[in-house]
Amino acid sequence: MRKERLVPRREARLTAIVISREWILLAAFALLVMVFTAVFVSSLDEVRRAFYGVRPGVTIEGREVAGLLAPELRRVVEAMAERERVAPKDAMFFKETGEIIAEEPGTDIDVDRTVAAVMQAKPGEAVELARVTIVPTITRRLFKPVYRVETDQKVMALAVNVAWGEEHLPAMLEVLRAHNVRATFFLDGEWAKKRPESVKLLVDEGHDIANHGAKHVHVAKMGEAEIRDLIVRNEEIIGKLGATPRKLFAPPYGECNQVVTSAAASVGYTTIMWTIDTIDWKTSDPEKVVARVVRKMAPGAIILMHPVEVTNKALPVVIEEARKNGYQFATISELLGD
Repeated sequence: MRKERLVPRREARLTAIVISREWILLAAFALLVMVFTAVFVSSLDEVRRAFYGVRPGVTIEGREVAGLLAPELRRVVEAMAERERVAPKDAMFFKETGEIIAEEPGTDIDVDRTVAAVMQAKPGEAVELARVTIVPTITRRLFKPVYRVETDQKVMALAVNVAWGEEHLPAMLEVLRAHNVRATFFLDGEWAKKRPESVKLLVDEGHDIANHGAKHVHVAKMGEAEIRDLIVRNEEIIGKLGATPRKLFAPPYGECNQVVTSAAASVGYTTIMWTIDTIDWKTSDPEKVVARVVRKMAPGAIILMHPVEVTNKALPVVIEEARKNGYQFATISELLGD
């Protein structure tokens, strides 16, 4: 029977010691490689930040951001912007007291502009967040009807209410085109739905399209919700016909009270009345129409007209007389600066 060779205990211990030393050397080498790699990578990162990061000593609203790369900086700015944003507050009308509470502007942060400013900042520069003022949709101005626009310039506007008289509209547009005048047309929704080609023509001619309500009704007898619906529905009607109506509302029949203006204001509309009423629907004498306008001409005046035959005869004279007196014509939205 073959006998196995027995390894002496001392030799076994030596073998174990040799193996242990080899592993220790390998582990030490691996550790050195890791340390070297970490140092090398760290050095590369420092070099990268020195070249592409925020300059030394730069702060934003007192916060140190030196060395941050653009994506890192953006996250910091976005977090700061979230804390800084303030929503605007719309103006409000309190029926109980008749008081109009003024609007309050909000604040937003332009993240892109802020990041760009910080990345371009010189060493040690203090940068502030790029704040942007947000104007409320509903302002105190909307709760007051406009009869005339305050201006020092000799400029007036033609307001044409259209709920009928389509047979005279082409001739009116021809006069306006010939004299290079743009007017503001307040369209009735029921009229507009029946005459989409006329709406398109007004848009193509460059006139302002505005709101005269979805139908020609007595708004003085309506509640605020009904008036608001009248305006919004007409905005939808006109929009579907390819026009973008201005946020201007001329109440049918010229009926205006605080309920009307509050309803219009609640959907961002300014209630437009007039300075000069031609009363063209009640006369066949163009000289009367001309006289009514000429004797009341004033800077910022709004001249109310309708598409009727007498107006088409009077309109060229009105325009010429106004220009002789140094007046020009603009749309109502231009007068208001909207």
